[in-house]
Amino acid sequence: MPPIDKLAFRIWRGRIRDILNKDWDPIGGCPADEYDAYVGKVAAMLRGGATDSELMEYLKWAEAVHMGFGQFDTERARKVITLLRSLAHP
Repeated sequence: MPPIDKLAFRIWRGRIRDILNKDWDPIGGCPADEYDAYVGKVAAMLRGGATDSELMEYLKWAEAVHMGFGQFDTERARKVITLLRSLAHP
């Protein structure tokens, strides 16, 4: 991977955070920092070339297991992955 431009990386992570907060948001209407624990992993997965299936499995784990909902909204996750893919990473 090429060297990281720290400012561009911070902006990119902020966009990932926005997508998780606005478009994923399995809890609903949470504080802005609610999903910050997932941003780093998602960023690393995107930079590392994770497949859509790998991203889907991570979101499923986060929502159904880690947050304890049991249920998983596959359609919402697909939309989130599409939005995440639209971000050009640094």
